[in-house]
Amino acid sequence: METRRGELTPEEERENTKAVLAHVIPFAMWLTMMVWFDDPTWSYMARSVGGLILLAFFRPWRWYPKLNLKNIPAGIGVGVFIFFVWIGLESPWMVEHAPGVTEWYDRLFVDLMRPFKTRELFDIGNGIMAPYEVIEEGEHAGLHVYDPKASGWLIFAIHMLGTSVFIAVIEEFFYRGFLYRWMMGSPFFKMDHGILSWPMLLLISVFFCVSHFEWGAAIICGICYGLLYIKTRDIWAAIIAHGTTNFLLGLYVIKFDAYQFW
Repeated sequence: METRRGELTPEEERENTKAVLAHVIPFAMWLTMMVWFDDPTWSYMARSVGGLILLAFFRPWRWYPKLNLKNIPAGIGVGVFIFFVWIGLESPWMVEHAPGVTEWYDRLFVDLMRPFKTRELFDIGNGIMAPYEVIEEGEHAGLHVYDPKASGWLIFAIHMLGTSVFIAVIEEFFYRGFLYRWMMGSPFFKMDHGILSWPMLLLISVFFCVSHFEWGAAIICGICYGLLYIKTRDIWAAIIAHGTTNFLLGLYVIKFDAYQFW
């Protein structure tokens, strides 16, 4: 089923170009706005609005079958599993009962820029140290910028919507839908959704982990989302899994003040 780029007809080339742009531009916009905006709260609002506009314009789902309802439980199940992978070794229970495990997890699998070091701690007031920075001055001093008491519930809701819906859609279409199959042949949208190539899957998962602070968990995450997509041949199953993980992380963040995950 693989086709070499040189064998594409002019019509296939045009279709391939449209498909590539539809998958790449929303992802590129998301990364670009992360750099452009200094204020993280407004950054997420801008990215969410921009993501919605670009997804509606490019409609990358045109090159995929519709959601198969029977794959919803699998998507939710994988999403829940990855949520526990993401927070498990740094959860309050683990910190209390096995602090050494948490410490070495932090040293080995968190923050590629600080190898073999634990998460950097910041003084959030009253001598309390936390693994995230807070607002230093003003009426919201000591609060994280995404804390609803500082940002307001509207910004918090937009952040939840952005991370649970828009980034889940954008990243899954880019990493699993486009990049994984593009590395196997062209036009990528004609490649079989069910082809399993472990070297490609691992490579894409490494690419995926580079943009995440908890890079060890992100590799497992990328592998699981990729396998779910390949086994179900349903990109929407992977999107549901991704969205479920991010939504649960949002609830966890606000429940336990674990803003290092946001």
